[in-house]
Amino acid sequence: MESIIVTRFLALAILFSATPALAQATKFPPPPPPSMVGPYIGATLGYAQGKDGCLGILSGGGRTCDNDAMSYGAFAGYRVLRYLAAEASYKDLGRVTATGPTSTDHIHGILWDVTTLGILPLDDHLSAHLRLGAYRATLDTSVRGVEDHTNGNVTYGAGLQWDVFGNLGIRFDWQRYKKVGGAGTEYGVNIYDVASIGVLWRFR
Repeated sequence: MESIIVTRFLALAILFSATPALAQATKFPPPPPPSMVGPYIGATLGYAQGKDGCLGILSGGGRTCDNDAMSYGAFAGYRVLRYLAAEASYKDLGRVTATGPTSTDHIHGILWDVTTLGILPLDDHLSAHLRLGAYRATLDTSVRGVEDHTNGNVTYGAGLQWDVFGNLGIRFDWQRYKKVGGAGTEYGVNIYDVASIGVLWRFR
């Protein structure tokens, strides 16, 4: 009987001594998740693809077509809410190149876009986003006598963002630009897809 009493006493003593440590380790209520609200800037690097290949002045003549190119860009944005952000960006789409027996010509594209991001936090450091907006693109070419062409249309995309620590984040993005070019021009109408990895810095 005495041993049972001693055992129960020791168990209670251990329980009471551990309670303050547990209270310190598990705060209640738990702290709210970080809001991430505020301005940010960043840069991207990736690949762009002209989905419809060599069009207009680059088509025909038995030439081979390379419609993949390195893409780079920069962006600035503002996280309005935990679930919403607005962003403006610049991208260089690289070149779509047609190579023949005697010549090589290309179409080069750059653009600006403005998009709204809907953000879904997956945990405190990882989030997914969808984007929708508009772009303004300018195409130029190595073919002599052809003027630059500028047009705008819709862009949309999706991605993931990993907030590594503090103000630093890493972003993985896919974005599509519809109807780049013009049906009545020497450039034709192409669709550009851009897959990129980016680094961003938040000011807060």
